[in-house]
Amino acid sequence: MSIHRFTVGQAVRLTNLAVLSPKAASTYTVQAPLPARDNSPQYRLYNEEFKQGRVAMERDLEPVLLA
Repeated sequence: MSIHRFTVGQAVRLTNLAVLSPKAASTYTVQAPLPARDNSPQYRLYNEEFKQGRVAMERDLEPVLLA
């Protein structure tokens, strides 16, 4: 069983932008943990500025350090 590294409300950044549209956001807030897929935890994410939601695997995310 995989353990989720990120928590609800935490800011994260997608690390693989090559597969995204140029209009897609790169930073999101974790909305909910989801079950693992291919042994990697997943998350439901949302970007308030662009009104974009998505699901991403933990291996494709990094924490955003807020100043």
